[in-house]
Amino acid sequence: QAVAVVIKKSKMTNEIFMKHCKLVICLFITVLISSCGATYKAPPKDSLRTSTIRGFQTREGLWTWATFSLEAIDDKPVQSFFNDTEIVVSSQPHNLVLSSLFNRGLRFGPFTARGDLNMNFIPGRDYKVNGRVEGANMLLWVEEAYSSKISSNILRLPYQNLPQASYMPIYLPAN
Repeated sequence: QAVAVVIKKSKMTNEIFMKHCKLVICLFITVLISSCGATYKAPPKDSLRTSTIRGFQTREGLWTWATFSLEAIDDKPVQSFFNDTEIVVSSQPHNLVLSSLFNRGLRFGPFTARGDLNMNFIPGRDYKVNGRVEGANMLLWVEEAYSSKISSNILRLPYQNLPQASYMPIYLPAN
């Protein structure tokens, strides 16, 4: 009878494992298909016709940090692995999607905020995304990279607690 119980548990574990495998495969295919969409194509860099923009990050300690990112330009996602990657934009009005991810201590965060902003880029200038927490809001803006002069409207966005990563315990048989 004890053997039958172990076999029944093992069969149930395999069924759960197969369901999770199917879910992971479906998510992978969805991400693969969605990544084939149109992404932002940067024009060639030209100081008379283009500007640059990049993200920014701060760290005040091990558990206190913030990143300020550019997610999309004119509804086209920006492909960037690093927050401080320079992105070339044509010097004209653009719709930007800005975001922030930040943490305020071991037990406070991470939090996220995201919003849209229209901005006119001036030729030859370098910009960065910046922000700060004010009460229950994240303020996000674009500023000149070297002078820190604010060049856009300031977004006031409520931030949300980012869901904590969930995990599934995996039990390995002891030999």
